[in-house]
Amino acid sequence: MRVIPLRLGLLLVLLALALLVASCGKGEAGPGLRIGTWNLEHLDDTGMEGCLPRDQADYDAIADRVNEFELDIVAFQEVENEAAARRVFRGPEWQVEVSSRPETGEGPECWRMRGRRLGHLATGFAIRRGIAYRRNADLEALGAAAYQRWGTDITVLKGGKSVRLLSVHLVTGCWGEEHDRNPANAENCGVLRGQMRQLGQWAAARHEDGSPFVILGDFNRRLALPGDWAWQALASAAGPAAPVLATAGLASQCSRRFPALIDHLVVGGGAETLLVPGSVREWPRHGRHPDHCPVSADFRL
Repeated sequence: MRVIPLRLGLLLVLLALALLVASCGKGEAGPGLRIGTWNLEHLDDTGMEGCLPRDQADYDAIADRVNEFELDIVAFQEVENEAAARRVFRGPEWQVEVSSRPETGEGPECWRMRGRRLGHLATGFAIRRGIAYRRNADLEALGAAAYQRWGTDITVLKGGKSVRLLSVHLVTGCWGEEHDRNPANAENCGVLRGQMRQLGQWAAARHEDGSPFVILGDFNRRLALPGDWAWQALASAAGPAAPVLATAGLASQCSRRFPALIDHLVVGGGAETLLVPGSVREWPRHGRHPDHCPVSADFRL
């Protein structure tokens, strides 16, 4: 019988443990993907401009946080353009896709900074290099009303599986029941109702073509509240696609401004079977952090 020296045996044990940890990856996901959404709060391509002036330390802090969260794919919102996205998702490590909605020019006045105007706000994705994907046509219908954003649509391909991802940023001003009752919010709530129908129809189309899907982003709505009409509008329009609100039951701890989550992940078409149980989470806010917190989940892909 061959005897392995003690030191070599110890090294082999440590190597086996390292391989085991690596194979486990993120929670139960193993070799899967961590997919998240993050509204980056007026991320302009030039520092000290727009509704939230930033210096290099601000961009660095966001980039560090992305790596800390170990996100493989990030659906982002409120990013001016690709150059702005690359201030955070840097170098060859990231592939970046931004919605092709035409530049909007100056928008309404910044709510916290008098005299400054809102710039172009786009949705998009940052995808780790090495992850294969296909770009699909944007969901332009979400931007039918003035100054509303298009949805960025990609198909991720991995391990013989595919999943369709849609990054969205819906109209603001209709967050919950108390806003529904305010006549001043009637126009925004009407826009939101139309956007939820559009998302439901997009989900129904994915059911027709047999594509697992995840709709993720800033819905500007507390969809998980009991009997929420906006969620019911989406689910009704989706029909047999039977979407699931993966963020239901997840408490918001990001900011006192958000007593309940408005950033969500909606899964369906079989994507719910790829979702790792217990992996949906909101990441904590600290330091030079945008006003929203990332929400992510692990998928077996």
